[in-house]
Amino acid sequence: MHIQFAPHFVDPVTGARLELRISERQGESVISGELRSPTSSYPIVRGVPRFVESCNYTGSFGYQWNRWPRLQFDSENVGRPMQGHTGRMFESITGANRLDGQLVVDLGCGPGRFVEIARQKGARVIAIDYSAAVEAAAQNFAGDSEVCVCQADALALPLRAASVDGVYSIGVLHHTPDPSRGVAQAARITRPEGWIALSVYGKGGYYDFPSVQFWRRMFQRLWPLAGPIPPLAYSYATAYGLRPLAQIPGIGSALGKAARLAFPFVPLPDVRWSVLDTFDSVTPSYQSAHTPYEVFDWLRAAGLVDIEPSPWGIGAFRARKPAREFALHA
Repeated sequence: MHIQFAPHFVDPVTGARLELRISERQGESVISGELRSPTSSYPIVRGVPRFVESCNYTGSFGYQWNRWPRLQFDSENVGRPMQGHTGRMFESITGANRLDGQLVVDLGCGPGRFVEIARQKGARVIAIDYSAAVEAAAQNFAGDSEVCVCQADALALPLRAASVDGVYSIGVLHHTPDPSRGVAQAARITRPEGWIALSVYGKGGYYDFPSVQFWRRMFQRLWPLAGPIPPLAYSYATAYGLRPLAQIPGIGSALGKAARLAFPFVPLPDVRWSVLDTFDSVTPSYQSAHTPYEVFDWLRAAGLVDIEPSPWGIGAFRARKPAREFALHA
């Protein structure tokens, strides 16, 4: 963590200011130490401020993103079937072409695929994740003083109110117990006239399939006994076994689609992405799907304005925090 980010953090429980105590540093980067409030102390370990003590319900993501730490980065996909996908997704959901000088929060960063895009657009980034994915993210952006990776809860953000220019959360809040609270937290930390963009799974889509929910519950029960091995084997088997069948014109495609109803998988042009996204779909502890009205209502309840859908899907929206004068007289 570069020392410049320390003033942005507060105690996530009380909101109190935090005092930075450094145990080890390299230049302006804090390697170890703590952020201390009058009631609590939060360690900085391997350069990452830690506001949660365990992965809790996010253990599968910690495994997932340390196994595939850079697979979905645009810089790793040049000349491959998914070239430019992450950048297109980011621009479609956020509407951002340039973010020069803005301080933005990646809410649920994983290993940082969207952090890379935000940095290319000129932003400074606070990258937050609950899971052990922060280890991969910290390695991916080691040496970049404009990125601060932080382990924290999206539903109790350790950041000052009205302190950042924008927040984006892409494919994350549906994996929490209360997505609307995550939106409210994002609105709280965003400055007046700042922006928020999010995307969650849409009701009736693939992630809402009964078969996806069946396999997810099955692998949850098996995880304490066998860990990631069963869903990993399933993801490889479907991606390499059923995905090619679904790509054959005619009867092969029909059989592949029929098989997908019982054995769901994500059919992408790059089989490696198919394995990852299939694993991602059948392992989370929480996985909800939502109507556009639900997402719109979260943003409206958080006091946001200029709410509009993005082209990426029915669960993707952008909004703006009103100017302070408007908020006071609304």
